Amino acid sequence: MHDVDLLKAIMAVAMADGELRRSEKGVLQGLAHRVGLGQVTFDAMLERAAHDKTFGDDLSLPPPKAHTALKLLVATARIDGHISEEERAVIVHIAGRLGITGEDFERTYLEGIGDADAVRRSHER
Repeated sequence: MHDVDLLKAIMAVAMADGELRRSEKGVLQGLAHRVGLGQVTFDAMLERAAHDKTFGDDLSLPPPKAHTALKLLVATARIDGHISEEERAVIVHIAGRLGITGEDFERTYLEGIGDADAVRRSHER
């Protein structure tokens, strides 16, 4: 169940700026496939994420998984090369719901950026 909740949170971040880029969609589709989500359900969830600002709010994870989830949220937002203000606002909101704040948030946020940048560099070669 945590994987579907995580997918919802990632969708909320990816749709925060109103634009789903190809790289973001690839991450979403990979996770959807991993959790066994069909295309119709995936499309419906994506549509809801585009219009419901509370869509990813119900993510609840134990602390070690919460940090991993936050890094993945940040990496997904950054995979296109930048994080919009809208995406960052959703990330901050979800991090707060997960209990990740202050320096802990900033450290995890920077790790997520580093992960995304490493993936992008590896695909540029």
